[in-house]
Amino acid sequence: MLTIKELTESYKNFDDQKIVNLAMNESKSLREDAIPILENEIQRRNLDLNLLKWIKLERNFFKGTELLNLKNTIRNSECSECRKKFNNIQGFHIHYLSILDSNFDSEIIVCENCGKKLRNKSYLKTATYGFLSFRGIVNVPFYFFGQLFASFSRQKTSERIIEEFIFQNTGLIREYGNDRIQDLIAQHNIQQAKQNE
Repeated sequence: MLTIKELTESYKNFDDQKIVNLAMNESKSLREDAIPILENEIQRRNLDLNLLKWIKLERNFFKGTELLNLKNTIRNSECSECRKKFNNIQGFHIHYLSILDSNFDSEIIVCENCGKKLRNKSYLKTATYGFLSFRGIVNVPFYFFGQLFASFSRQKTSERIIEEFIFQNTGLIREYGNDRIQDLIAQHNIQQAKQNE
């Protein structure tokens, strides 16, 4: 791990775009002692001071009662798939095998009904298209064994997906409040689908 002095020198050698990228996209994952160094670089270079505000929003993590309340807000929000308001929004890991030995793998946040439908579709796709792939005869049985074992930890998986969503969107939730949760969830689900294209 770099010392504070080494970290300061590294940040001084980064170009402006790298500093902006750190502030906008990576500040929540930086170690605590790197934040003042990043903030000093932003000020020293006369970069957009809104970056400092964004860093504070991103690093104002949800904890304790506030985190529990946010999770309840998510669970009681409208489903981005069926547009119905349920109190059973959950995180689902949707995974299936396709014809060309490729995998579809996403973690989405939808209501229980839509999640189960999507999971059942993934089973059907794997059972049909997966067997048509080059290694389907081996991969498909392993897939279904994996799904069977995963079924025992679905609640933990759901909790992890929702917590990761909150962590990844901390700054936006802090900036816009809970009113935009449904929009953020819909955006998240779209991005998850696009990563498999």
